[in-house]
Amino acid sequence: MKELLIVRHARSSWDYPHLNDYDRPLNDRGKRDAPKMAQWLSSQAINADLILSSGAERAKNTAIAFQAVLNVPMKIDDNLYHASRSKLLNQIKQTNNDINCLILVSHNPGINDLADYLLSGFPENIPTTGIVSLKFDIEKWSEVSPKNVSLHFFQYPKNL
Repeated sequence: MKELLIVRHARSSWDYPHLNDYDRPLNDRGKRDAPKMAQWLSSQAINADLILSSGAERAKNTAIAFQAVLNVPMKIDDNLYHASRSKLLNQIKQTNNDINCLILVSHNPGINDLADYLLSGFPENIPTTGIVSLKFDIEKWSEVSPKNVSLHFFQYPKNL
């Protein structure tokens, strides 16, 4: 059994128009929501093994907030910045099989497309700092597919 937690980065700031998209930081709400969602995740007895995050500032800072609460190793991968569903899926399938629970922090529309594909329909928009937890009845990450997945939970800050 493998578990994938798809996390959309926390809300980012638009207060710095001179910054390019990749460098936009979290706004005040994002700085509050990321630790709040990490604490909630911790209360659910989720034992993540790795956080894999886009290198964009807002995603990286979200991942750092989760890492601080969950005490989980983190890897930054610039290939996850605005990655498509297929690119995200490829990264997941390359995950080391010693990892049983992976937290993926990235961006829309890619993560929504990924959830929609894997669940053969996910009508929700994943809001900022939203978490979609998927469980796979598999031994190897390379086996991830819509045929062996179930939705464990979908949680987001305004729902807490």
